[in-house]
Formats: sequence, structure tokens, C-alpha cells
Amino acid sequence: MILTNNTLFLLFFQAVIFFSHIFKKLLLITKKNYKNYREVYMKNIILQKTREDCGAACIANICRHYGKPIDIDKIRRLFQGGKRGASGLGIIHAAETLGFSCRGALSESKEIPKNIPMPFIAHAVRGSDNHYLVVYKSDSNYVYLADPSEGYKKINTEVFQKNWTGAFFILLPQPDFSEKSASSKGLTRFLPILRSHKKICAEILIASIILSFLGIISAFYFRFLIDEVLSSNLRETLTGFSVGFLGVIIFRSLLGLARNQLLMSMSYKIDTVLVYRYFEHVLHLPMRFFTGKKTGELVARMNDTVTIRQVISATALTVVLDSLMLIFGAIFLISLGSNLLVAALVPVVVSSVLVWLYARPYQKMIRARASAEAEKHSCIVESLNGIATIKALGAESKALERAEFKIVSAIRKGIKLASFSNYQNSLQNFIGRCGTLAIYWLGSLNILNGSMSLGQLISFVILSGYFLDPLARLLTLQPQLQEAYVAAERLAEIFDEETEENLDKGKIESNGLAGKIDIKNLSFGYDSHSKNLKNINLSINPGERVAFVGASGSGKTTLAKLLMKFYSAQEGDIFVDDINLKDLKNDSYRKQIGYVPQDILLFSGTIAENINWSSGNGDYRRMMAAAEVSGAASFIESMPDRYNTLVGEQGTTLSGGERQRIAIARILLHNPSMLILDEATSALDGISEAEVLNTLKEIGAGRTSIIIAHRLSSIKDCDKIFVFDKGEIAEAGTHADLLEKYGVYSRLWETQNMEEVVA
Repeated sequence: MILTNNTLFLLFFQAVIFFSHIFKKLLLITKKNYKNYREVYMKNIILQKTREDCGAACIANICRHYGKPIDIDKIRRLFQGGKRGASGLGIIHAAETLGFSCRGALSESKEIPKNIPMPFIAHAVRGSDNHYLVVYKSDSNYVYLADPSEGYKKINTEVFQKNWTGAFFILLPQPDFSEKSASSKGLTRFLPILRSHKKICAEILIASIILSFLGIISAFYFRFLIDEVLSSNLRETLTGFSVGFLGVIIFRSLLGLARNQLLMSMSYKIDTVLVYRYFEHVLHLPMRFFTGKKTGELVARMNDTVTIRQVISATALTVVLDSLMLIFGAIFLISLGSNLLVAALVPVVVSSVLVWLYARPYQKMIRARASAEAEKHSCIVESLNGIATIKALGAESKALERAEFKIVSAIRKGIKLASFSNYQNSLQNFIGRCGTLAIYWLGSLNILNGSMSLGQLISFVILSGYFLDPLARLLTLQPQLQEAYVAAERLAEIFDEETEENLDKGKIESNGLAGKIDIKNLSFGYDSHSKNLKNINLSINPGERVAFVGASGSGKTTLAKLLMKFYSAQEGDIFVDDINLKDLKNDSYRKQIGYVPQDILLFSGTIAENINWSSGNGDYRRMMAAAEVSGAASFIESMPDRYNTLVGEQGTTLSGGERQRIAIARILLHNPSMLILDEATSALDGISEAEVLNTLKEIGAGRTSIIIAHRLSSIKDCDKIFVFDKGEIAEAGTHADLLEKYGVYSRLWETQNMEEVVA
């Protein structure tokens, strides 16, 4: 096919129009990014990490405004907001703890009061969710605010008033408002991991330097080949020199292979350390931490270790190596004394500015994607854990619809991030190619002018590669480094949480409990929205067998969790053997208690492994004795594999009653000083329950036993019965005493007896 000059011109003209359109679009995007960067970065807005973080982020921004940067994660821990985020009381409590005076107010007209101290926190509604904003200033037409989910922005006053509820919080720093600097959140806190791999790092670095040096030699090989060998027709020299250079290539390939093997080995070791440390730390965190976190989110953060490992193992060494190559390449280029150096430097400056413009928006998008991925993981894990309920309700479509929104949201944010990165890479590639064209263009002019030989030009081009390529790699590391930085922030948020081991320092070891319990003026809530227990006062003597009864949600299980030190009382005190419970070490105290929770969890493995879960392999005879006492031996012996029977994930192959018996056997193996049984026999039939309770009564003789039950017939012979109603103790006494009072307990007893008669 022959193309005419007109056709060629038309194709060229269309290509120019097409690329002009693309370039214009890229410039518009860059301009928009600069505007966003200027507004967000120059205002130093702290963005929320999760949907529930907006209140904490608002306080963090106000702290920064007053010159006292405080970490958002530390602020969140002051909220006691659980999974529902911050309440108004939570904001006031957190602000006052940090040294602010804080008061809430309401503008019924939704007009921002004149002379109000700014910035202040405004309560808004976004869809069906509560949201908080920081208002920095306002005029008759606009409100200038920081939205923790988006950044700093200027919005129309009418738009602001539409979403604002009129409620706001004024925060003013007090004299005791002291500077609290944020802990190291970046990648630097994870770099010490490399110290334990000094030898392998040194080997990789030395191999990389040798490889770079061998690469630079190739530039002089081509210069010598063109300017000396070819121009002088030196055939023998060409053969010998090329064979020698072939040896260099072989050595370079083998050395590159060895270096990559070392990198893979180090990556594996770093991966192991990061994942192990993360999981170890999570296991030792207090129970309150898990109240405010979703399982899927914690699993998603474990995946962040991969991103950090990639940067630590590969990128960290690449930065060192490329920096060295950059320096050596610049020295060689300067030594050539060519005017081409300017053509090589201009793209560097332009690309650096581009990276600077894209940095902040890119980081914001990475955080948004990470948050969406965590939501997706949580939704999927929750659905899989509740698969039996989903199938029982025939709600597969509903579960899929719910998950679809999370999945699509995560994918969209991922595509948005990838598209944004693609625009940046396209611009950088365009700038780099323009620089390469300029080098060839100016170099060719130098050859035509006689100021440079062809060999020198080729040598310069190759050497410029050892200057520009490392620089390009360093600049293109921006997305990886920012992803790793966000991943490091997310992991650091977990690592900065204090473990129970640290919280226990200086506390008293529990070596044996008599079982005396005194609770005085106790109040507690899982979050700042409500109180689950109110003004609880009770006493239990050593060896007494007591019961907590009441309607669902009355606070019985909550008090049991406080007695297990899963949570700390917000008001009042719990004394065990006349020692304040908060002064006892968690681990040693819990080992003295046999606790069977409401929701029995068995782990994947055999029945024997589950009974011996916290006792290692244990004594087989003692294990069988514990199973006999709990009533588990009867069904275990009937199974083909007996104690080696696999129970499935979370014990799904066993019935509820069988799981309860194994759980009871598990605590009996420890010979505990105290027993806390939370609906421990609820899944058993009446006869089996009576047998197990009689056995537990015999075992519990001389030990303080607390039994939480709905079935009153199972606890009527207890020494004391505490009746809970709406978080308070409504009545207390023996079974006979409570029946005589004809109160809450008596009505419950009559209701249950009537149900049994009807049944």
C-alpha cells in the first residue's frame, strides 16, 4: 500500500490533534491536583482513617491548629466510642482529657453565632450517618471547613446549613494543654528489622554496586568499539575485546541471579517477622480494643505487612543503589563536559515537580482504597461466619447485595487510584522521552558541528541512562513509598495500642484466690452512648455459690466480663480478696478462674486439643477425668476416633450441648479457684443439665461460683441470687426470700413455671 504525501500529512495532523487532546487533559488533571494539594497540604488537614474516625480527626486538626500535634489514634482511644464512632459526650470527654475546655451548644436557626471562637467542631448529618466537621472561618456567602473524609474546602453557606444539625462544640486550650507529639508512624519504625539481616544486606549491596560498575563499563566498550576499533578496522582487537566482554556479561548474569536469590531469602524472613509480630501484638491487646474493631479490618491490616516488606526488602536497597548510581552517573556525565547535560537535567526538574504535585492526592486515594478494602474484608468475613444464619433465612441474595456494595466500592477506589497513577506515569514517560529526544537532537548537532564523535554520543546516551534511569526509578517509587507509608500508618495504629503485658507492669501477681468479691458503686458502658451497668453494689463471700439472673440485656454477662478483667470499670471499684481488681495482673488472675462464656468457641483440631488448649499436651488421664466430670466422655467414647475426632472450624461438627460439655471439661482441667459460668448449660436438656450442675456443685465446693442463667430452676439452691433489671440490681437474696418479696424474681419464676406447665 502506497501512502501519498497528502495521506501522510492527514495522518500526522490527526495524530497531533489526538496527542494534544490527551496532553491537555493531563495538564487539567495536574492543575486540579495542585489545587487540591495546595488546599489540603498547606492547611495540614488530618484525614480520617475509617468511617468512625471523623470525631477523632476533628480534634486532631484542632490540636494541630493550636500547634500541638497529637496522634489521631491516641485521640480515638479517649472516645470509648466502640464501633459506632464518637458521640457528643465522647468528644467532650476526649477534648477535656487533652487539656481543652469544651462545651456543646445548639444554634436553632442554624446561623453561625457571631464572635464564636474558631475553629470549632460542627455536627452534621451525611445520609443516615452522623458526621463531624471543623469550621475555620465563615462569611456571608461561604463556610471554610475541614471535612475529615475529603479535606479542606470552601462551601456555600446554604449547603453547609442544609447538612448541619445546628449542634457544635467549642474547644479552647487550657493552661494544662501540653504538647504531645505523635509517635513515629512512617516506614522508619520498621527499618530496624534490617539490622538483624546486616550480612545479607551487605552482600546484596556489594553485588548491586558491582553490577552497576559492570554496566557503566559497557558504555566505554561501545565508545571504544565505534571510535577506535571500527574507525581503524582492528579485526583482531574486536574479537578479543568482544570475547572478554562476553565473560563480563556471563559474570554479570550469574551475579544478578545470586543477588535476586538473596533478596527473596531476605523478603521471606522479613515477611515472617512482620506477620508474627503483628499477630502476637494483636493477641495481647486488651478486650476493649476488639470492641471497636472489625475482624475483617484486622485481617486486611495483616496484608499491609506485604506492602511494607516489599519496600523494606527491595525498595530500601534500591534507593541506596540508585542513589549511588545517580551520583556516579552524574560524575561521569560532568566529566564529559558536554552541553547535553542541560538536556538531561531539565526532565529531572520537571518530573520532580510533577511528583510533588501528585503526592498528597495520591496518599489520600491510597487511604480511601485501604479503608474500602477493610470494609470489604469485614463484610465477607462476617457473612462467612454467619453462613448458617444466612442459609436458614434464605438470605443469600441479601448477603450478596450487601457485600456487592462493599466490593464494588473497593474496586472503584482501586481503579481510581490506578487511573490516577497511570496519568502520572504517562506524564513522566512523556517528559522522559522528550528529554531523550533532546539528547539525541543536540548530540547529533554536536556531531555535525564536529564537537563530538559518534562514540562519545553513544557513550553519553548509555551513561545518561545510569543517571536518568536511577532517577526515574526513584521518582516512580513515589506510589510504592506512599502506599507503604499508608500501610505503615495503619500497622503502627495497631502497634501503638498498649498490650495487657505493658499495662500489667507493677501490678500484683495472683497466686491463689480465696474468692471474696466486693463491688462498690460500679457503672460501666461499652461506649459513651449508654450505660450497661449502673451503680452496682454486691458482696460475695469465699466459697459461696451465687447466681445472676434477669432478662436478656440486663447486664449479667457484662458484669461477668468485668470480673474477668476483659474491661475496666469506668466508675466504682471491684475488689477481689480485698485487692482492687485493677491492681491485679490480667494473666495470673485469669488463670485462677474457670470461665465458660455464653458463646462457646472451639478451635479447628481434635477434641483432645481443644480440652488441652491452654495446657499443652497435658496429662491424658486428667483430660479424660475432666471429660468424665463434664459429661463429655459419654458422647466422645461413642465416636470412632474418640478424643482424636476433628471438631471442624469453630466446632461446627458438634452440637451446642456437646460444645458446652467440652468447654466445661476445658476449665476443669485447670482446677480453678473460682468459677464463672455464663449460660454454661443452656444447650443441655433438663436431665443432662441437672447432672452437670450437680457435678459442678460438688467440684465447686469451697470455691466461689458465679452462675448466670435464664432457667431459674437450675439456680434455686444457690446461696445468693442477684436479680438484674436494666443494668441495675433490682433484688438480692435466696430463692425463698425472693419469692416472698413478690418482685421481679417472683414474676420470672411464675412465668417460667407456667411455660413448663403449658409445655
